[in-house]
Amino acid sequence: MPIKAVRDKHGKPKRQFPGKMPEQGGIDVDAISSVLGTDGTVKDGVIKFSFGREGQMSGTPIGGSMGLSTWAAFSGSQDLAAVDGDFIMTSDEVQAVIHALRDHGIHVVALHNHMIGETPKFYFLHYWGTGPAKALSEGVRAAREAQTRASSG
Repeated sequence: MPIKAVRDKHGKPKRQFPGKMPEQGGIDVDAISSVLGTDGTVKDGVIKFSFGREGQMSGTPIGGSMGLSTWAAFSGSQDLAAVDGDFIMTSDEVQAVIHALRDHGIHVVALHNHMIGETPKFYFLHYWGTGPAKALSEGVRAAREAQTRASSG
């Protein structure tokens, strides 16, 4: 959709994301883990999932423990949760991830890079969404799947 059409439809910027902030605790960790295909860590009512990548910085191998990771953190309840996180992507993956997140009602907050001299060149996308925990986790999974399809050709 052209930018002018989007602006015509939504001429006045929103002051906040829709919905209320959810209370902590009450998300079914196993259900979200099942959707995302991995176990999360739980701390203070927040469930975090991380997916590392590998690359190089000035010829030195680096990975998820050095910040090359996609992550998603969930808080709230099954019915009303918030998800916040980052995607790490190559340029070929950026549009696919953005479209998948937006198709699932998850907002893109920022897109930028964090490094200089990395191989391949990585971009970071910060996102935020609210809604049912299962739907949010399905949106994150859809973006990860779109990223995989984009990176493989």
